[in-house]
Amino acid sequence: MNVISMAAMLVALAQTPGHKGELTDVKATGCTVRVAATGCLFLKTLDGKTTYNIVSVDPVPNSGIVIIMEAKPHQGPATCKQGISVDVIQWESTGETCAR
Repeated sequence: MNVISMAAMLVALAQTPGHKGELTDVKATGCTVRVAATGCLFLKTLDGKTTYNIVSVDPVPNSGIVIIMEAKPHQGPATCKQGISVDVIQWESTGETCAR
């Protein structure tokens, strides 16, 4: 493959949805945290590297438990501005509580 065709392929990939750092479906395990002052619900991954802003979920998990969630990127504005906004498709408790 020559340099020009390689460059053209990279430009095409960069313009393809999902190749510009866009969030795709999410599967994560972490601790649920509700901020009382704002009512916002977050999931902080167990490794501490990522925080998800849970915009919609039914039923709503309790705060302070470890859950495994599957979610999709939230489309549109979100009231809570911290973390990556997601709409939870499903979740389940691991039966563990989060360390304080």
